[in-house]
Amino acid sequence: MLKIAVFDTEDNADQLEEVLIRLLFDRCEFGYEVYTDPRQVAQIDFAQDFHFDIVFIEVDAEIFPGIEIARRIRESGNVHTEIIILSADDSYVLYGYKLRVFDYLIKPAPIRTLSETIDRYFAYYEADTDKFFTYKVSGNVQRVRLDDIYYFMSSGRKCSAIHKDGDSEFYAKLDEVETQLDAEDFIRVHQSYIVHVKYIKTLTKEGITMQNGLFVPISQRRYSSVKAKFMQYLNIEE
Repeated sequence: MLKIAVFDTEDNADQLEEVLIRLLFDRCEFGYEVYTDPRQVAQIDFAQDFHFDIVFIEVDAEIFPGIEIARRIRESGNVHTEIIILSADDSYVLYGYKLRVFDYLIKPAPIRTLSETIDRYFAYYEADTDKFFTYKVSGNVQRVRLDDIYYFMSSGRKCSAIHKDGDSEFYAKLDEVETQLDAEDFIRVHQSYIVHVKYIKTLTKEGITMQNGLFVPISQRRYSSVKAKFMQYLNIEE
């Protein structure tokens, strides 16, 4: 699912939502979160709780400083969220360069201009498929960043990707999932589990505790190879 956040007045956010629905309805599923209250903005932990693919920020709105929001996103270490600036003129273009924004749109942005921006976003990320795990739900292609995935698990005919934004469930065999993954980053630890080595917190013969606190069982026949892979990742010699 494409996750979009908007920082703008309520009226403007509603208008933008209508346009995005038209542009994305047949393309992908998307979620849309609107922030119009400065009290909301002040409470956001951009390092921990802000997981969006695209964020539209109005920099002329008087209710909160848009440039400050963009700066907070980047200073939190978030380099994945693409920022699109909305402004009445080009006064903030220099800030756009400094904050590595994806696009800078002059209001009112025509539908064609927004469409071109969305097309460029998909072209950019679809060309960068090695950084994403893709799957289908009800015929729609979904994706999640590989770097955000803690582990995969299978149950019956379904698989789940457990990641920073929650759980994503889809129909597939775990063997099929494994073929999409880099063996340097993901380890098959059980017939029903594949874990991301970077998120392993502790490893014992009983199982693995991930950095998000979840416990993953480990197959005894796989323990030695998993341990060796984990030690190699930590650059520790046994």
